[in-house]
Amino acid sequence: MASPTTTPTTATAAALVDRHEDAKYAFAFKNLDWEAYHRYRPVYPESMWQMWFDYHSTHGNGSFAAAHDAGCGPGTAATVIGQKFDKVYVSDAGAANLATAEATLAPKEKFVFHQGPAEQTAAWLPPSSIDFTSICMAFHYMDPVATVRAVAETLKPGATFAAVTYGFRLLFPGQPRAQALWYEAASHESLRLMREGKLFPAAIKGLARAMTGLDFVAFPSNLFEEGVKRVHVNVEENEQRALYFVDNEPGLWEEAATAVAPTDTREYIQDPTWGRRADAAWLRGFLASSQMGFGETTWALPAWQELEEIVNSGPDGTIAIEWPVSITLATRKKDA
Repeated sequence: MASPTTTPTTATAAALVDRHEDAKYAFAFKNLDWEAYHRYRPVYPESMWQMWFDYHSTHGNGSFAAAHDAGCGPGTAATVIGQKFDKVYVSDAGAANLATAEATLAPKEKFVFHQGPAEQTAAWLPPSSIDFTSICMAFHYMDPVATVRAVAETLKPGATFAAVTYGFRLLFPGQPRAQALWYEAASHESLRLMREGKLFPAAIKGLARAMTGLDFVAFPSNLFEEGVKRVHVNVEENEQRALYFVDNEPGLWEEAATAVAPTDTREYIQDPTWGRRADAAWLRGFLASSQMGFGETTWALPAWQELEEIVNSGPDGTIAIEWPVSITLATRKKDA
C-alpha cells in the first residue's frame, strides 16, 4: 500500500489520534454516535440471514450451540445471531464499541464479551469450540491472513465462517445520472481527504480492501473445505469494480490484491431488499457515517448539489437506492 503523498499536519494528526483508541484499528473510535450509524446504514435483510443459516445447516455441522461475532461494533449482527444460537461470543478491538454492544444485547447470560482484535481470536477462545463465526462490515479493517488463521483455530470441524461487506458506491436503479453524480462526488472528496492527510493509513488500506468486496480474503484449503461460496448481490456477472467509489490515483492509494482461489465458487443475485428509498438528508448521513470526513465541503460540490436536485424532484423528495454487496461463506475442514 502506497503512503499518501501529503503528510498530515501536526494539528490534523493530533485530531486523528484524539478520536481513536488505537490508530491501527480505523473504526475503534473513542466515541461514536451509534444511533446515527444505525439510522444511516442498511439493515441486514432477512434474505442474508436465511442464506447464512441455511448454508450452516446444509454444509457444515449444523450445530447452533456457539457463535462468535468478531468486530461486533454495537452488536448489530449479534442481536440476530443471538436469536439462533445458544451462546454468542462478541468481540471488538474498540472498548467503546464493545461497551455499546454490552449495553444493548440481551439476555445477558447468552452473551460473552471480549475486547480484542479478531486477529487474536485464538488467544481467548478455545480450539474447536465455535460453530459459526461472522464478520459484518469489518473484515477490511483486519489483517485477513491472521484473522482467518485465528478464527479457523477456534472453529469446530464443519463449522461456518460467514462475512459480509456492502459498498459505498450506491446504486440508483433507473437513475444513471444520479448514480454517476454519487460516484463523482464520493471519489472527488475521498481523494481530497487523502491528499490532506485526514485519513489514517489503516483507514486508507481498509478502504482499498472494502472496494474489492471480500475478494482480498483467502480461505486456505488446508483450513477450509474447497468450494468457498462468494456471493455478489446486485452485481452483474461481467461487472468490474462493482464496489469501487474512488478513482485510482498513484501515490495516494493502491488496490488490494485478490485472493480468490480457483476452487471458490461465485454466485450473482439481485436482491432489492438490500435497498430503500432515501432523501437527500439520508444520503448525506450515509456518506458521513463512513467517518472519513465528508461534510459541508462535500455537500457544496456541484455534483452533489445536482444529485440533491434529482432526489428532491422524486416522490416525497426521495429516490430508490440499492447496495452492491459481497458475501462469503466457508466451511471449516471436516477432517481438521
